[in-house]
Amino acid sequence: MHVLALAVCAGCQQGPFAAATAQPAATSTAYQQQTQSLTAQVQDLNRRVSQLDVNNADLHRQLAQHEQAKQAAENQVRLLQQQIDVAARQARESLLAKQEADKQVTALQASTRARGGATITANSSIRQSLATIAIPGLDIRQDGAVIRIEIPGDKLFLPGASQIQADGYRILDEVAAAVQRSYPRQRIVVEAHTDDALASQPTAAHSLTTAQAQAVFTQLVQRGRVPARQLSILAMGDNHPLASNATPVGKAKNRRVEIVVYPDTLDG
Repeated sequence: MHVLALAVCAGCQQGPFAAATAQPAATSTAYQQQTQSLTAQVQDLNRRVSQLDVNNADLHRQLAQHEQAKQAAENQVRLLQQQIDVAARQARESLLAKQEADKQVTALQASTRARGGATITANSSIRQSLATIAIPGLDIRQDGAVIRIEIPGDKLFLPGASQIQADGYRILDEVAAAVQRSYPRQRIVVEAHTDDALASQPTAAHSLTTAQAQAVFTQLVQRGRVPARQLSILAMGDNHPLASNATPVGKAKNRRVEIVVYPDTLDG
C-alpha cells in the first residue's frame, strides 16, 4: 500500500499540473520582451520626431534668412534704379541747361554785333592796361588772352538771390568806371557762377546765374553808363568752381560774378 501511494505521488509530479504551472512563467517572459521591444520602438520614433522638429525649425530659419536676403536684394535693386533715374534726369537737365546757355551766348553775341553795325577786331594791347586796374576787395587777373575782374557773389547778392544789395551798387560803379577808363571798346562778358547748393537742380542753378548776370548787366548799363553793345552775359551755373564745394569758404569762393574783358574791340 505504501509503495503504491509513493508511485502515485511520483506520477503526480510529472503530470499535467506541473505543465500548467510552467506556462505562466513563459508567457510573462514573452510579454516583457514584447513590451521592451515596443518601448524601444516608441523611443526610436520619439527620437526621430524630435530630430524632424529640429530639422523643420532649421529649415524655417533658413527660409526666413533667404527671404530677408531676397528682400534686401530687391530693396537694393530698387534704390539703384532710383539713383539711375535721378542721374539720367540730372544729365538731361544739365544738357538742356547747357544748350540753353549756348543759345543765350549766341543770341547775345549776335545782338552785340548788330547794335550800331559794330564789328569785332582783335586788339593785343589789352594786357598793357591790366596794371592800371585796381579795385579794392576784388581779384583782377589775366587768364590767357582775357582779363577777369572777379566780384564775390556775396558782396552783390544774398545767397540764392539775384537782387543786388546796397554795397553791390558801389562795387559795380567802380567796375564800370574801370571798364570805361581802361577798356572802353573791348568786348566784355558778364559771367555769373554759383556753388553746388542747387546741384540736384541743374536748371535752377543756371536760372539763378542767368538772373544774377542780367542784374549786373542792367546796373553796368543804367548806372555805369557802359554801352550795352559792349556787354553780353553768360550763366555758368555751378559748372566752373574755383574751389572745393566741401567747405563754406570754398562755396563762397565759387559764388561769384566775373567781368571778363576780351582782346576784341567793337568798332563802328
